[in-house]
Amino acid sequence: MKTIVISLFLSMLSLTSLFAQDNATTKAKTILDNVSAKTKAYSTIKINYTLIHETKDNVGKGDKASGTLLLKGSKYQLTLLGNVIYCDGTTIWTHMLDEKEVIVANASQKDEVFNPAKMLTIYETGFKYKFIQERFEQNRAIYIIDLFPKEVEKSEYSRVRLYINKDKSQIWKVEYFAKDKNTYTIIVNSFETNTSMNDADFKFDKAKHPGVQIIDER
Repeated sequence: MKTIVISLFLSMLSLTSLFAQDNATTKAKTILDNVSAKTKAYSTIKINYTLIHETKDNVGKGDKASGTLLLKGSKYQLTLLGNVIYCDGTTIWTHMLDEKEVIVANASQKDEVFNPAKMLTIYETGFKYKFIQERFEQNRAIYIIDLFPKEVEKSEYSRVRLYINKDKSQIWKVEYFAKDKNTYTIIVNSFETNTSMNDADFKFDKAKHPGVQIIDER
């Protein structure tokens, strides 16, 4: 009898755990679907952000850099660590300002997870997700959701954590946890929507940058 009771109790705990995990996944999906729908409703998005890089030896004292992201559908312009990256949806130009070089590639060749241009839609493919908690941080209500790569062995990251502004259904912060114990954090400082942007903003203009070497890797 004791064995049967213990077995039933363990089975109940297992079912409870599975139910909790399923609820966490369902809640995460609902939140992320809302974020996705709201983000895609904007004609354009302009973000000013801070990037923080921490190693296992300098937690809390990481290197910081500021950048700007312009988004218009599948097009984007991104400033990041001395680079300006242009993408018109088909071609990507990476302008390395100090080196005076531009690397040209097909957009399909560049599929990095860690990319501020993709942080608003990172959860849409290649990840499982789980709702972690709701809390207040810096005077805002925040949903916290963890993403886990479906193909862990092919990913440089073991986990990605999203901090979502509950009231605005906007991603406020993203933390990337690399397998080599480095952590990369992107914090959104400002989020402007439906501002005027020209398609020329998403293409590298060689005429405006004389003397730049073009390296075509397509």
